[in-house]
Amino acid sequence: MEGFTGWAAVVCTAAVVCTVLYRLFPDTSVGRQGRQLLPAVFLCVVLTPLASLSIDLPDRGQTPPPDEALLQARVRQQTVEQLQNTLLSMINQALESYGYQAEKVFAAMDIAEDGSINMGQITVYVEKEAFRRSSLIKQVVEKRIGTPVTVALLQ
Repeated sequence: MEGFTGWAAVVCTAAVVCTVLYRLFPDTSVGRQGRQLLPAVFLCVVLTPLASLSIDLPDRGQTPPPDEALLQARVRQQTVEQLQNTLLSMINQALESYGYQAEKVFAAMDIAEDGSINMGQITVYVEKEAFRRSSLIKQVVEKRIGTPVTVALLQ
């Protein structure tokens, strides 16, 4: 009940303030625009408490929240994609001084339940021109990331 009386006091105060401001605005185009704005301000004051109400409405065909397993699968997939993007960026930084660029990277990854990530075979995909120097690219990338890689032709 205390919340309602506080809200009623705020609404009454807003009504008085809006009325006074309505009377104070001059009869010019700017004043008319100000007068048109006052009802919107008053409506916001009136409706503000409704935003804090939490009403449980009956389910009307809304989609149920995703289950935990689905969320975990999405998080893992996003983690793998982010790691592969980071790996691609690292590889391209290493190859930049040689004038080559990796187009795509695939790393076989396993994310354990505790969040640890194990990377297996890493494959670096390059264009045909760069593939001719695959041994150099392999050597530069392995030195940069510290693990064996395979260089493959991007199809």
